[in-house]
Amino acid sequence: MLLRKTVIQLIVCILVVSVFLPSGKEAAAAPALKVVSASGGSAHGIAAWSDGTVTGWGYNKQGQVGDGTSINQYVPRRVEGLSGIVQVAAGGNTSFALSGGGEVWGWGQAYSSFIPNDPILPDQRRGGPVKLEGLQDVSFLTTDGSKGIAVKRDGTAMLWYPSYDQADSTLVQIRYLALEGVSGIKSAVINGNDALFLTGAGSVKQVSLYNSVLNRMRLEGDPVSIGTLASSSITSMAASQGEVFLLRSDGQILRWNKGLQATSPVANLNGVYQLQAGFYRLYVLKKNGTVWQWNYNSGAQVKPFQVKDGAGITNIWGSSGNFGFAQRKEGAFLGWGEGFDSGLATGSGTTTRDEEGYVLAPVQHPLTFAVNGKPLYFYGTAAVIDGKLYVPLTSVFKALGVQVSRGISNPDPKLGNYHFTVWSFVYGNSTIQVKVSDPLELYINGKKSGREFKIGSLPDSTMFPLEDICGILGIGQQWNKVTGEVKLGTAAAQ
Repeated sequence: MLLRKTVIQLIVCILVVSVFLPSGKEAAAAPALKVVSASGGSAHGIAAWSDGTVTGWGYNKQGQVGDGTSINQYVPRRVEGLSGIVQVAAGGNTSFALSGGGEVWGWGQAYSSFIPNDPILPDQRRGGPVKLEGLQDVSFLTTDGSKGIAVKRDGTAMLWYPSYDQADSTLVQIRYLALEGVSGIKSAVINGNDALFLTGAGSVKQVSLYNSVLNRMRLEGDPVSIGTLASSSITSMAASQGEVFLLRSDGQILRWNKGLQATSPVANLNGVYQLQAGFYRLYVLKKNGTVWQWNYNSGAQVKPFQVKDGAGITNIWGSSGNFGFAQRKEGAFLGWGEGFDSGLATGSGTTTRDEEGYVLAPVQHPLTFAVNGKPLYFYGTAAVIDGKLYVPLTSVFKALGVQVSRGISNPDPKLGNYHFTVWSFVYGNSTIQVKVSDPLELYINGKKSGREFKIGSLPDSTMFPLEDICGILGIGQQWNKVTGEVKLGTAAAQ
């Protein structure tokens, strides 16, 4: 009897499990990663993902990408040392990240110190993210690239900013100041020397961060002046270069600056769901899933215009540069605008603009390299140019056994006896020589070839077409554009 009862219980358990667990491919499929927060500085971008990780890309001379170098990165890199991140904020040459536990990390200018005497990168090594010890229990971050405001879980706010030693500018101290006088804060933006706070009641309060009498940042005990820009019905805010934009619950945008006595409605932008800012730009997501941009500093004749391929968008994010980011309902992460030094990471150059206007383009996935089945990391940036994968000289070639050398051509009588750079790639019995003339000349095993071959030139690196080189030399290659995995060598050829 006991055995029969046990068998019946086991069958019931199996049936219950079979009801609640998906079968086949659905059971094995892992949920796709999505961006939960993104932001851009003057020329770099950062994103937090649904697994708590962070990626960075773009201009990197202050270490703002977070990869531990000052090398510009044209394809996103994972920021090591961070986990459980739920929001990122960037501005200028700095980046910040907020964890689900309410802690804050910063990197870039004033935060990522130079690391001298590195054996591989003696002049380009930078420190990674540093924890801002004066910030705890934080629920929201904003920054203008110089200073930042942390909204805490109790509805109060804290200002932080770097203070440089007058005798030694390399010594930096992070100062903190509780911003009193406003409670119930939901989010904040920085507008010049002012902080704007959005409360849970939908009002917008303005608080000065600067003591104009003593010509310095506010200190504890300085008098506080609080103004009101809106008393109710505001759902979000954006600010850039002295201009403030408030989104009302009915989808109308209000504009304010110090030259206006009161907020005024923005024409031609109705039915708005989200708004963000760029450098003298307003980015808008409408309730119908379309993305719009207004270059409000370009004259009264410039009206808001729609960004192409913007259907089905559910989130947008801004920058302190000339670009923005968006996400489709299914999770695709996109960028548009003009990203100096690949702040866009879209693989389409420094702009996504065509003859008819701006176009949303996919942001590149981070790349991982493996040679003959073994993971390989290199400091320099990879790049995607015209849809092809490019790598710098110091990257995968040595691990693959490819000998690379740089020489000078004989004088060319057709071009004023000019000497051109010649790159050579030798692998086994195969040799590629590339004469960097105009047009470029390609030689395979000593014979001139009419095959298309382009060398990329980025601001701080010469880039070589990895797929073309591997194809000519007979080296196995696989590039999974969905996962970002790049497999090279004999393992990739199998």
